[in-house]
Amino acid sequence: MKRPVLLLPLLAWPGIAAAANGLLTLVVCIPMLLCLAVVLGVLLLLRSRKPVRIASIVLSAPALAYAVYIAFDAVRLLRNLGSENSMIGLAFFGLMILCGLLLHLVLRGRSTAD
Repeated sequence: MKRPVLLLPLLAWPGIAAAANGLLTLVVCIPMLLCLAVVLGVLLLLRSRKPVRIASIVLSAPALAYAVYIAFDAVRLLRNLGSENSMIGLAFFGLMILCGLLLHLVLRGRSTAD
């Protein structure tokens, strides 16, 4: 492999597993997914299709990839159902599903403006 630098993000995976306390989920991923949901909701209302699809892919791909990367941290929060930590994990996965659904709707071309 010519570019071993590309493997550097994989080295952080054990660090996330060891220090999974919900901080990345609460402070980084939930606000990021909330912003992404708002942006995708606005993009869903726009009429021009090709630029909207390109913009939605460019914005969503890195955000959802990072959310999948942090999902291990959120899964560890779900161990104690009923506590506030489990609600943070449920909010994270709910926002992830919402962003995925909005991205799907934008890419399919369905909108309320049609």
